[in-house]
Amino acid sequence: MKRTLKKAVSALLCVTMVSALAVGCGSSGKKSSGGDDKESLEVWMPPLSENQDDKEIWNKILEPFEKEHNVKVNVEIIPWGNYEEKYLTGVTSGEGPDVGYMYMEMLGDFIDMGAVESLDDYLTDEEKDNYLYLDNGKIDGKQYCLPMIVGNAIVMCYNKDILATNGITEVPDNCSWDQFIDICKQVKVGADGSSEVYPLVQRWGNPSMSTLNASFYPYLWQSGGSIFNEEGTALAIDSEAGKKAVQFLYDLRFTHNILPDVVTSLTNDDCISYFCEGKTAFVEMESSSTVQFDEANVNWGFITSLTNQEKGTFVASDSLVLMSNAKNKDLAYSLIQYMLDGESMTEYHQSARFAPVAKDEEYHDNPAFKSVYEEDGEQLHTLSPAKGASKIGDTLYKNLQLMIMGEMKPEEVISESVSYADTILNE
Repeated sequence: MKRTLKKAVSALLCVTMVSALAVGCGSSGKKSSGGDDKESLEVWMPPLSENQDDKEIWNKILEPFEKEHNVKVNVEIIPWGNYEEKYLTGVTSGEGPDVGYMYMEMLGDFIDMGAVESLDDYLTDEEKDNYLYLDNGKIDGKQYCLPMIVGNAIVMCYNKDILATNGITEVPDNCSWDQFIDICKQVKVGADGSSEVYPLVQRWGNPSMSTLNASFYPYLWQSGGSIFNEEGTALAIDSEAGKKAVQFLYDLRFTHNILPDVVTSLTNDDCISYFCEGKTAFVEMESSSTVQFDEANVNWGFITSLTNQEKGTFVASDSLVLMSNAKNKDLAYSLIQYMLDGESMTEYHQSARFAPVAKDEEYHDNPAFKSVYEEDGEQLHTLSPAKGASKIGDTLYKNLQLMIMGEMKPEEVISESVSYADTILNE
């Protein structure tokens, strides 16, 4: 998802508040306000719709459920800027939701706190057959969540006019790292044949670690690596795959001079502007942002992933979870079922355009990327949930930023990031 900020959950705060979770009475199962006898359910969601009218959309979708179950569903839309902190405060005070929306980076901490319920005893065989991405919600062998938003894949976009002006007729679908470097080195001028142009820009001036999803993790996966080990007990970039990925990024900047100095200050919006204005031949971009390329009349194309040992790129996978503090867990799970029903999701995804998460849902995402989800599924990777994943990712991002600025070497990035991760994972 397009997030402007994802702050890390403080591990110290988690430790000091875990005891509160055990004694928190919870807000779930309250009677609704207004003096009637209806039970109420609390749902916490982020803003995802194009017009930021998620609450209105969900209120409409959930009306039949409320009538059928004689329940009031209160949907609270929480801004991205304090999303994890809001959950931490709510859960530890016993005032959290019954049904929550969580992204992968935050799941590990809340599972570790015992705040999220396993869904293995709730899932039906029919649901297992219908849902497309159940494996994304399995953590430590348990089904802790059901994916609700899977999409917004990072793809490698290119300006066809710039490449043609520089004598490049195609970007092969199986474009290797070496081929990509060769193509980038051929880019000298803009589409008009004279203006200055960059081969590739990246968003290393972003205030958040979402840059890793576009400009580091794909290289790691393309090298056959993973972010954490299988047990989730160690940052796994101190491997041959990790070393290749960090070195490739370093070489793009300092060996081949493909990444310009300006990338140290560029944000995601800056990269979009550079591409729309014809100032860069390539940009790694979320699929949802490419609508701006069309609006700017850019003659553009994309490949899903570069190729090294294999192909691989990032896809968001955010899920609905049943909170352990929910008083009426059966009713809360029924709400999850209703929200993920094909009819509900088809209606919701008309305003929040993402790919279907189940077989009974219609496709409403950009048709240009339909093949990415239907044919390139093996290339799409989600983030790995682990204890302290946000803090570890933030530190890795800062170290890579320093490398891009010329202040750290690849081996230092790896050793310092792994060392820091060990202190968090072994607390």
